[in-house]
Amino acid sequence: MILGRVVGQVWATKQNPRLVGQKLLVVRPHTWYLPDHDCDHLIVIDPVGAQVGQDVVVCMGLPARWAAGDVRYPVEASIAAIVDSVELGEGLGEGDRGRGRIRDRENVCAV
Repeated sequence: MILGRVVGQVWATKQNPRLVGQKLLVVRPHTWYLPDHDCDHLIVIDPVGAQVGQDVVVCMGLPARWAAGDVRYPVEASIAAIVDSVELGEGLGEGDRGRGRIRDRENVCAV
């Protein structure tokens, strides 16, 4: 799972019939998990009602389709939860592997 912030919404007039009625959001991960492709955002479906500016937990692959409610959805990423707060131990979350750094509840990411 990935912790990220919703930074936008996507509208598509033509889409797979299984996606009709699904909200598509743009999520920028707070820290990255070193994917095999070069990108700095994810397009996710939103079965939980997240809004732009909210921090969310994104699941990938088959769990994303479970979170959406149907394994036949043609998606790779889905929002599983809206984050209320993040708490880290002293000195954790400041590693150099990630692109961002988790700081506190009000400003969860410094990208």
